[in-house]
Amino acid sequence: MSRVIYFAPVLLLASALSSAADEAPKPVRVATGVSGHIHPAACVTKTGTVLVSFSQSNYKDLRLIRSADGGKTWTEPAAFKHTEKLEIYPGSLTALADGRVVHAWNTWYKDAKDVKSRFVQFSVSRDDGKTWDEPKSLPKNPDAFSVIRHPLIELSDDAWLFSLSDRTLAYNPKAQAVTDFADGTKHGLVPIVRTPKGTLVSGAGKRSTDGGKKWEKVDQFPAIGANGWRFDLVALDNGYLVGSEVLGEGIGGNKWRFVVSRDDGKTWDFDGAVEFYAPGRAIGGRACPRTVQLDKDTIGTVFYDDDKAQTGGSGVFFLRTPIKSLAAK
Repeated sequence: MSRVIYFAPVLLLASALSSAADEAPKPVRVATGVSGHIHPAACVTKTGTVLVSFSQSNYKDLRLIRSADGGKTWTEPAAFKHTEKLEIYPGSLTALADGRVVHAWNTWYKDAKDVKSRFVQFSVSRDDGKTWDEPKSLPKNPDAFSVIRHPLIELSDDAWLFSLSDRTLAYNPKAQAVTDFADGTKHGLVPIVRTPKGTLVSGAGKRSTDGGKKWEKVDQFPAIGANGWRFDLVALDNGYLVGSEVLGEGIGGNKWRFVVSRDDGKTWDFDGAVEFYAPGRAIGGRACPRTVQLDKDTIGTVFYDDDKAQTGGSGVFFLRTPIKSLAAK
């Protein structure tokens, strides 16, 4: 009898742990055989379609995939026609309030001194990412790379906020003109998001409650700033801000976690951080997870891991995570 009493809780615990492990979200492979600067991007359209872009191979072959069921199943990757003849560096996807989608990328070119540089181009879709308008270009910077990696913010019908490597600017899509954003602060190649309260939070570790005219520094901010092209920040409808951190040595680390703010970006719950990818080895590539809100209960994260030794080889993956797992413990 004593043996039954002693071992039963252990067996029940083991069973519970096994069940929890089985129920843990698992990444879905959405592409394979990728290499180089893959750097995926994602958005959710007004109809609920999930769009993802990524580069199949280094500086070329930009592709799009789509999911109609919240990231559970995906279409086959299709070439993005406007970049088929270009040498590119992947960029971002943004869903606008009126249903349009903006796909931005970085195009290589040679400057007046025959030195390679980059500038931002973008195309707009009016049918859920099925077809795309002819590209438009943001101004080239003769003195520096101009690179985009994060979604723009639709401030109004005639003002889009672009957070670029060389400049933080406001673009007027009607006049096709650019100006420095607000106070002219250069945030660098980091995400900037707008919370449900209207606060702007920058991956440079700052927040603004007056539309970017003044910024205050946030203590103990997620490790985004120095490598903002790799890291991510997203504002959820429930008020949570979710930053993804890459932990461990190397540019891809060996595990990633979500760090959450539940008070409009003022403080961050590092003790309650939620690990979402830890394959037990060095992660291949430059990380670059990108997270979007799928519905009121779920977020989805697209990322790549180009470790060829993993099952199935190098690939792009999509992970669904319950928002309830990000609640305060």
